[in-house]
Amino acid sequence: MRTFDTNVVVRIVLGDDTQQAALATEQWVEALRTGGIFLPIVVLVEVVWVLARTAKFSRERILSELQRLAGMEGVWVENAQVVRRAIASYASSSADFADCLILESARFANALPVQTFDRRFARHADVALITAETTQ
Repeated sequence: MRTFDTNVVVRIVLGDDTQQAALATEQWVEALRTGGIFLPIVVLVEVVWVLARTAKFSRERILSELQRLAGMEGVWVENAQVVRRAIASYASSSADFADCLILESARFANALPVQTFDRRFARHADVALITAETTQ
């Protein structure tokens, strides 16, 4: 089994550097053929960040790429149950993917609510907004 860094996965998704994309795709396919791929959560978070901030992909396109990567045969996603739930949460909310992972990781650890200063994230059930009023 092999693990690929974020920059390799991004090259495959974007294809923006044709030489690197071809090399990345070749290595990815070889890894799938010879034992599979381990996909760490941090790579998924970084890929989403690059697709949103640098490539300016729509949320729907990012969701599609996440589902494709996480659901690919021969790819083992770190903490797959949490990641699947985070992808579902990302699909049905306005929260960032990283926030969805934080929430689902906390849920898995039975460590709710998640405390935050982020008003948008605090719209989720099981997320509590920290304010001056809540600390008194």
